[in-house]
Order: sequence, then C-alpha cells, then structure tokens
Amino acid sequence: AMAAPASCRCHRRSGIYRSKRRMARFRIFLASTFISCSYLLLVSVSLAEAAGVVSSSTATTARGGLNREHHHDSASSQRDDEPVPIPISNKHDNIASESPPKKKDDSDESPNQPRLKSKRRRRRTEVAPLNVYLLVKDQFDRRRSSIEELVFQTLHAFSTTSSLDDISNNSIANKKTSPSRMYTYTAFFESLRTIAVDGILGNSYNWFTNPFNNNNAGDNSYVDDESNMAFYMSQDDPSNVNAVKYAIVNICAFLASAMAEAIQFDACEEFNGMVSGTFGSAGSRVGNVAGKGLLSELGGVNGRYFPMSNSCGQFGQLYQQEECSSAANDDDDEDMSCPFDPNMEVTAELHPKYNYDPSKDTDGTRHRPPPPFTCVPKDFPEDYSGYWDGYDLEFVRRVAYPSVLGEISVEGCCWWGRGALMTRGTCGLGRVNHYLGKKAYDDGRPSRYPNVDFCKTPSVICGDTNLQYSGVAYPELKFVVALFDWVDRIQSYSNVNSEWEYLPQLKQFVDGGMEEDSQFIDDVSSILTRGCDGYFCSEQTIHFMEERRKNFEALIYDVFNLRGRPDALPRPITQPKYDFEHAMRWLHSKRSKIEGNVFVSENNALDGIPFFSQAFKFEPFLSALRTASDYGFGNQRDFFISDENKGLRGFNAGLVNLALFLANAMAESIINDSCDEVHWEKNDGKYAIANSCGQNGREYSGEICPRWESFMTCNVDIEAEMQADVPGTAIPPFLIDMQPLPPFQCRAGTNPVGYWDEATDTLHENEAFNNTNGRTDVEGCCFWGRGALLTRGTCNYGKLNFFIGAQAAAQGRPSMYPDIDFCTNPGAICNDDSMETRYVVGMFEWIDRVQRYYDSNLDWSYLDELYRFVDNGMDGDVFIDSVSSIIVRGCHLSLNHPCSMSTSHLSVDTDRLIYGLERRMNFKNIIKLVFDMPIVAPTDDRAPGNDNGSETSQIQTTRRPTFRPTFRPTFKPTPYPFMNVRDPTMSPLVSPDTSLSKPGVPPEPTSSPVEWSDITVYSDGKIHVINNGATSFRDESIAVTRNTTLELDQGGFIEAPLNTDWPAIRISISSRFIGRGGYVNGSYASTSFLEGDYENGGEAIHVNNGQSSPETASYAEFYDGIHVIGGDAPAGVGGDALHVNGFGTTVVIQGGTFRGGKGSTDDDGLSVHVLNSANVDVRGGSFLGDMKVERYGQVRFYGCFRKNGTKVTGVFADDSELDLTVRTYLGGEVMLIPVSEQECETAPSVSPTNFPTLSSQPSVPRPNHGHKTRVSYGLILGASVLVSMHEMWG
Repeated sequence: AMAAPASCRCHRRSGIYRSKRRMARFRIFLASTFISCSYLLLVSVSLAEAAGVVSSSTATTARGGLNREHHHDSASSQRDDEPVPIPISNKHDNIASESPPKKKDDSDESPNQPRLKSKRRRRRTEVAPLNVYLLVKDQFDRRRSSIEELVFQTLHAFSTTSSLDDISNNSIANKKTSPSRMYTYTAFFESLRTIAVDGILGNSYNWFTNPFNNNNAGDNSYVDDESNMAFYMSQDDPSNVNAVKYAIVNICAFLASAMAEAIQFDACEEFNGMVSGTFGSAGSRVGNVAGKGLLSELGGVNGRYFPMSNSCGQFGQLYQQEECSSAANDDDDEDMSCPFDPNMEVTAELHPKYNYDPSKDTDGTRHRPPPPFTCVPKDFPEDYSGYWDGYDLEFVRRVAYPSVLGEISVEGCCWWGRGALMTRGTCGLGRVNHYLGKKAYDDGRPSRYPNVDFCKTPSVICGDTNLQYSGVAYPELKFVVALFDWVDRIQSYSNVNSEWEYLPQLKQFVDGGMEEDSQFIDDVSSILTRGCDGYFCSEQTIHFMEERRKNFEALIYDVFNLRGRPDALPRPITQPKYDFEHAMRWLHSKRSKIEGNVFVSENNALDGIPFFSQAFKFEPFLSALRTASDYGFGNQRDFFISDENKGLRGFNAGLVNLALFLANAMAESIINDSCDEVHWEKNDGKYAIANSCGQNGREYSGEICPRWESFMTCNVDIEAEMQADVPGTAIPPFLIDMQPLPPFQCRAGTNPVGYWDEATDTLHENEAFNNTNGRTDVEGCCFWGRGALLTRGTCNYGKLNFFIGAQAAAQGRPSMYPDIDFCTNPGAICNDDSMETRYVVGMFEWIDRVQRYYDSNLDWSYLDELYRFVDNGMDGDVFIDSVSSIIVRGCHLSLNHPCSMSTSHLSVDTDRLIYGLERRMNFKNIIKLVFDMPIVAPTDDRAPGNDNGSETSQIQTTRRPTFRPTFRPTFKPTPYPFMNVRDPTMSPLVSPDTSLSKPGVPPEPTSSPVEWSDITVYSDGKIHVINNGATSFRDESIAVTRNTTLELDQGGFIEAPLNTDWPAIRISISSRFIGRGGYVNGSYASTSFLEGDYENGGEAIHVNNGQSSPETASYAEFYDGIHVIGGDAPAGVGGDALHVNGFGTTVVIQGGTFRGGKGSTDDDGLSVHVLNSANVDVRGGSFLGDMKVERYGQVRFYGCFRKNGTKVTGVFADDSELDLTVRTYLGGEVMLIPVSEQECETAPSVSPTNFPTLSSQPSVPRPNHGHKTRVSYGLILGASVLVSMHEMWG
C-alpha cells in the first residue's frame, strides 16, 4: 500500500501569519504545494487501486471502482433480503489511506498518567481516507433497499409525501410508513462523506488564506489541522479485523437516534409536546395525529393544554440557560454558548400533519396538537405566551400559563431542537456556530459557513426561511449539523469518573460479538440526551429510549446480521428482573403521562384551568423514591415499589401501591400546587384563620402518639412563630381578579385572629371566629400539613424527627436529615429548593401509616389486601376507599364504623372522608390511563406475522353513533305490581348532584388525570326521575348509592362515555332502580377514539350490594318500554346489558329489551350476568345475548319453560317466547317456575315443574378479546382410543 508523501501534507496554520510582508510569497508557495499535492495524491490512489488495495469483493470494475457512489443491487450474487457477510480486513488485506493514521503517544497509554481534574475530556478523531469511507459505504449500498425501507421512513400519520399508494407495511420496523420527504439515503451519505473524509473543517473559509466572498469556494487547507474532527470510520486502525464493523455500528447508532428524533416524524424542528417515545412504536394504540389517543401521549396537561413556553425547554432541560462549560469538553476557558437575546423573533416551520393550521382545518377535525414553536419579544411586561387548548382548538394568549419548567414567556426562547438529531439549546447551537459558523470565521479560524450565524438565525438549519438570512440555501445542514453534534458530543465523549469512553466502548461492543445487550446503545442515548453515561447518572429521562434501541437492533441484527456467529439466532425474549431498577426504568418511560396527568394542579389560578404543578415535579419525585425505596429509612421502612421474588405479581402490586400514594397526594397537596396546607374548610363563605390549628374537626397540636410510641410526640412550643409559604401560582400573574387566601400561621397569644371573607376578599383580624374544633387563636398551631401527603400533627412530626431527623442523629442512629429538627422547624419540609424533602416526608408517612397498617381485631393487613386486590383483577372500590380512610382517619373502616382501638396507629377523631371520590378516581385513572395496568409479561414482537402497527392515513375522529334499537317489543305489558305508577311527564323530584362535595366547599370537578371521569352521583336518599331530554345524560355515568332511587321513564336516556369501564348506571348500597322506558347504553369501545383506552364495551347497568351485607342489598325492576344495551366493541368484547352482583341483591324483570354489546368475531356481551348470591326473577322481556349465572347466583324463569343443557326455551305468561342460552358456573342455579295464570302442556300448571332446574355441568367460559377456543371432542375421543390401543398392544 502507498501513502501520500509527507511533504504533501498541508501546513498547520500556526506561525504562517507572522508578517504581512511574507504573505505574497506564502501564497505562491501554497499554490505550488497544492498542485504538487493534488498530483501526487492522484498517483497514490491510482497505484493503490492497481495494486489491488481495494478488495475486489467490494470494489469491482463493474461498479466503477473508487469513483462510484451507487450501484444496483442486482449486480450482487446475493439478494437484499439475505444477510450478506461483512468483508473483513486483516493483516494481509490492508486498506490504503492518503495519510497514515497517527499513533497515540506512549504517554497516552501509560498507566501512571494522572487523571484529568475535569470529569470529561475530549477525544478527537482524524479524517478518514476516501477509500475507507467507500469500503464502508459499499456495505450500505448492498442493503440500500432494506435501509431505505427501515431508516428513511416516516410514520404514515406524519407523512406529507404522496397518497395512500405510498403506504408500506414495514416488515422490519413493524409499522405503516411512507418515504420521508425531508431525509433521504442519498442526502445522508453525501453529508456523511464530507464530515468523514474532510472533517468539520473541510471545504472551509478563512479570513487570511481564503476570505469568504461570492466569487470563491471553500477549500480543504485545514483538513489535517489538529483542531479538525471527523466522523469515525475506523480510520485509527483500518487494518483491524473488525474495522468495517466499527464503522457500521457507529453509523447505525447515529441513524437509530436520527430515526427517533426527526425522521419518523418527517420534521426538522422540534414539536411542542412530543416528549414521549410511546407514540408510533410497535404496538402503539395511537391511530392518527389528531385523535385524543395521541394527545394523551404528548407533553401537555391532561393531553389537552400545551404551554407555548415549551419552546423554552422540554425533556427537563431549559434550553436558553445551557452553558458550554469548558471543563466538560475543551481545554480552554471560552464559553461557546449563544448569548441570550430577548429581541429575537423566530417561528418554527409548520408541520402540515402535526401542527394545527387554522387556514387548512376544513375537515372538522377536533383534538389537535399545538401550533409550531415561536419566540417573540414581549410587547409589555404582562405579555405572556399562553397555552394551546387541543380540544377546543383555541390559542389562549397573554395568560401566564407555566410549562413544566416554570416558563411563562417565550422571550428569547429560540433554541428548540433542529436537524436530524434535534440539536438544541444555547450550548448545542453555540458549539455549531463556534466550529462551523460565523463565530469561527470572525475569530480567524476556518469555517464551513462563514456567513451563517447559527446563534442569530438558528432556523437556517431547516427549511425555506434561510434565504432571507444568508442568500444561500443549505439543505445539507439537517444532516451536517447532526453529524457534527455526534462527532462533538458522542465520539469525543470520555468520562474519567466512570471510565466510559465512546470509541473504546464501541470497539468492545463489536469485539465482544455484539450480543443482544442494550447497555451500549442505552449509554449512547443517555449521552446524547442528558450528557452523561449510565441509566441512572441523571434523573432526567432518556426520551425515545425504546425507539432508539429498537432502531439500532433492527439495523445491526436484521439488516446487517451482525451477531457473534453467522448462524446465531436472535436471543429469546426473557422475563425481566422485576427489581427496583426495572421499576425506575419503567417510570421513566411513563414520564410524559405522569407529568401531564399526575403532577397537575387546578386551584383558583388561571380561572380553574389545570396546569403543570410548580411545587411537585417529576425528577425530585424519582430522587425521593430512590431514597425511600432503594435505601429506605431503616427498621424495614422501605417504600414498596416491587418485590423481585414475586416477579410480575410483585411488580404489579408495587405499582398499585405507588398509584395509591400518588392518588392521595394529588387530592391532598398537588391539586392546590402547595407544599403547605391551605384553607379549604369554611363556614358561610368565611375561612377561620384558626384553621391552621386543624381542619376536618382535628386539633393538630393535641394528637398524641399511641402509648407505646408516645415518647416520639413533639412538644408544643406556644411561643413559636411560623408562617406558611403562599403557593407561587396563588398570586399574580397566575391568580386573576381575586386575592389569595392568607397562609397558615402560628404565633403566641390566645387572642382571636379573625377570618377571611371570600365574598369581599378581605381579612377581618382580631375577631372571634371558630374553626370546626372551636379554636379562635393560633397559639402553638405550627403543625399543619406539609409535604406530598400534608403530614399533620405532633405525633407524625415526632415520628419524622425520631426516625429521620435530628433526634435520630442525637441518639447515634442513622439519620437522613441530621440537621433538621422536625418538631421545632417543620417548615424545613417545604423550604427545600430541590423539592425532594416534601416527597420523602410523604413517603415516610405512607410507609409508617399505610404499608405497616394491621388491624388485629379484624385481621386486616394492608399488604395482604393489596395483593388480594391485584390478584382479583384490580376491580372494585372497597380497597381503595379503605386506604383513603387510613390516610384520613387512621383506620380502614368506613365512616359508619368507629376506628378499632387495636390498630397500631393513631386514629383521628373525624367523621368525614374528605376528597373520597377524588382519591378513588385519581387512583383508577392512574392505573388504567397513566400506568396502563395490569402490566403483562413481554412477548416477542419479532415473531413473523406479529404486526402491531396501528397508524392510519386519515386524520379523523370517529364518534360513537347513538344507538336506537328496533327490537321486537314484549307483547302484553305487565302492570307494575310493586310501585305506584308516576306520571311519565313529571319532572325529576330532585335535581342531580353531580359531585361529592367537599365539606363546607361548593362542588368542584374531580381532579382526574385525564378528563374521562364523567360520573354523576345520586346519594341523598331521595327519588330522582329521568323522563325527557333535559333530564337525560349523554357521555355520563350515573352512580346511585346510599338508599337512593332512580327512575327511568319514556323519553329519558343514559349513555356512558366512550371507552370507559364504568357502566352507564351503577346501583349500590340499599338503592333502587325502576325502569319503565327509555334507553340505557353502555360504553362504546371505539377503535379510533381511545378516550379511556378500553378495547371492550362497557356494561349498561350494574346492580350491586356494595358492602356484602343484607342491609345494603340493592333492588331493580324493569318493565316494557325500556331498552338496556351493552356497549359495542368492534375490536374487543361487547359489554353486558345487565350485571347483578352481591348477596341479597334482587332484580325483577317484567319486560323490556336486554341486548349484549356487539363484539369482534361474534364475541358479544351477555344480556344478563348474575353472580355472588344475587337473585333475578324473569317474568317477561326480550333477551339478545346469552345469560351467565355463577357463584351461587340464581335466575328464576316464571312461565312454561324447558331446559335442555344450556338452552332454556318456553313461553312467558304474556305469551311472549323465550329461546335463550343460560350458562352456569360455580354453584350458579337456574329455576323454572310455573305460574297459576298459565297452563303448561308438559307439566301441571300448579305443580312444580318437572324440567331440570340445574345445569348438568359447567359450560366453557366465554372467552375474552375475541379469541374463542374451539375443541373437537371427536378428535379427543379418537386420540383417547388410540392411546388405549397403544397401551393394550404395547
């Protein structure tokens, strides 16, 4: 092999500008040297090719030698879809280069060399010889069609290319995609060639040697400069046996992230809200960009409200405050970040499929993501950026609506992501300008783009707006900036502390056989998104982590077949290790949903619009969870997040425990965006200032721990003076046209402290006004609630101090906060700027009062009940309400029972379960909409035919049609034997109570994470009538409880919301339902409008006991004219029409129509489902759908009937016929009873029927999710005979 002569190497720029008088001679010398270099270089390449340096297998004459850029795959002897072995260089098969790679100095490898003081140090990469680049590119050209199908594809929902004809079922990516309009195979490799072969200083300009003007082009004078950096193509060791693989893996790692960040969305600029990798991944349920399903995955509040100030930062990063620390990367002290300029005005390019464009929204589509990012200066101090309402398609301007990071303005926020890797921030774009842009040129250094100031015109990286800034379009910048970012931050990465360096790790991964271990690509993703290696190096989330990993593995394993052995098979899917680290990774993957649906506040600010909490945030929550769970508080006080020994069951139980904690924290503190307790209890519109002594009937300073823990109780200092902090969002500019309530306080003296008048927004001081416990002063009242659970009282604060505070340290025990005395300084909980303490305190209380809870009288243990709840399908409200009662009252019993004195915890003297409904609904929404529980074992989505893609080409929302059946009515209407007939035109006796009101507070909407909790509650013990459109309900569920009656007459209807598991009507706890007409529709499970993410139809009516006592049994009657219809589910199981459950619960059916919902593949819902000792008397009616009777439930048919197996046929007393399948299980019973007014042909009318009354054997259960198991009993019998013959004849 031959190399270019050393004399041909270009001079470094040091020392050549010493005198202007020598400039002319130098230019003549430079020109002659350049001509000589070019000639010798061409001779070297020609000789190298003639000598056979380039392998004939990769550089055949038919493909054009070194000058080729593309070739047709048919010239190869192997097809694109077949794995092609990688041609490997060895010591006998050298790869030539124009200049041999420099060797490391011996000092670089000396084990005695001292470590650098900085955490990271740079590693520079020299340029790659052209033939090395071409050798690697040849491997990609061989697989071009597969790579184009996998990499340069856009999810069809985002595609702006052609028509439906361009949709491809991507077999590798397992998605529906279309070719990208913005990112192409050719454009990428053109950019890669220049950054790999020429480096970042190639084709550059310089003030002295090649000044920029319109008449000359850039040159390569500085390719060999020591400051040059290039994309890694194995140029440091091209003869290594794995050299080509190193280069391929480096390129694949880059493309994997580019696919996740930009290519899959066909976007060059960052989207507002696109912070989750769940959308568009294999198995995603999202069908289109406009649907509510996508909005729930985005970084908005409740998937609806998007702060326009997200342009200032997403992913936990504030873009305009990022500084380039010299200690991080470079040897000098220069700050390379772009300066903050409040006068900049930039708008991102409108994405035609993602961003809302009012000028083109002509199809009536609702539920759209927000407009593109923008940054503009303020016109006046209160000129705030506002928010986008994705449901109402409304841009609410000049409102101080905070982002997750607390930004309320877009002034100077012009640094959102751009390019293939979404290079973002003042540091990221500043480094581009420092090395490639105007800053380099102005400093006298070589620059590729000397007239482009990437700090002042960052949009030049993308799109059409660049012409107005520079006069020249640079379409290659989308890839060039991304490749520079990769070279600058990934290839140069070296962490001295963790001893992780990119290039050695790359080689180690390849040399180790590239086993299917995600550690390497996950570390690379972490460096790219967070700037550090290791999954837990930062609490920030690695966005699109799963996407990057899948993309990388698809490239190196499926496209290039780079496994340790050519015949190696993909590693089978193994069950994960359900430990704490797995739980933390899982929570990171849910970050956008948790931030947008759990850490959401809704107080008096912003006219009641929910917003990202500023007092409770995701990263300190994770940090606190690690403290409380992984480290714990000693003495078996660990927050339960997973039990590795119990596997998936333990993980589900841990997540339920966490969901319960968060549900209660939402109701206690997060909803008010306050770490300190706030006033909520009032009397006649007046809030007692003495509420700081206790609300809900409590006296915080008098709560003594049980006798065995009484020594832990804090002493009360009557001289103490403290005041709570006013929440940041409870004052202007967030609070509009009203004054904030005064904060809690304590001070010496027994004088009255007055009240706050809500009507006049005034404080009346020094007036006697009692709180609910009779206090009028605030002496010693310093123990109000603080932290995530609003930890209250002298006992709870004393326990904090004893276990994790100053008292523990004083007694020589381990202490998490040795300098904090929680008895004398409880305010320290909320004064922690990091926010971690407020979570830690709440988790400690949860561990102490909930996880360790055990009632010895009733043998009720929280952990036992938790697992029982998980094992029973996480269904029902009793366990949820019991946990809420423990937090509020100190015991698990309902308000109807006093707390047991045998519990090992302090019980609270109160008869109110405050925010009970909110806690329950918060929990249900978390586990089903945020956590997507239950968690199931992973499956191998690489199996053939497993197409989980769900993208659709049309952006539209399909609403559920209102169902009005025309089924055969029952014949002779039966009179109402038990109720006086009411006039069907009468209005309701009582108007509906649409919420469970807080004590002393007007009804408020529930603080549900996703706006699906549409439930109207009747619980006042009165009769409510629905008989016309004005009293009817659409998109609402009705809960009737506590000895209340609901009557449905002709003209009335109740339709459950879409995609919810709540029935349209739920009757419980001694309540009654009378149905004389109208319609009841269960929830329709739409496949394109996944509001609640339920694929199965909802049940129409539940009649329940509620508390498993004869006194709490419920009752229902149905007559001709009523239609009860289970929810249809085109892709799942239809909902049941009537569900009757619980001991003593009785339903009498005199008539009416009961139809199970229509499901996929005939998997329809039941007409009636009876279980758990409930009773149903059937005297008439029409039933479309099977009946199911189980667990000692009983159905009695009155008339002339015969039962043959599971078939019940016959005639009712009104001569209407019945032909119905009734299945029984686990003691379920069917009774056939004649009536005196009817004469049966097969049995005396007055004697007990001689027909069978019980099913002869249990039937096969109805399968779920549209999959039925069909068994051929003939085959089973035949197989049994063959086995018997084999045994007989040996």
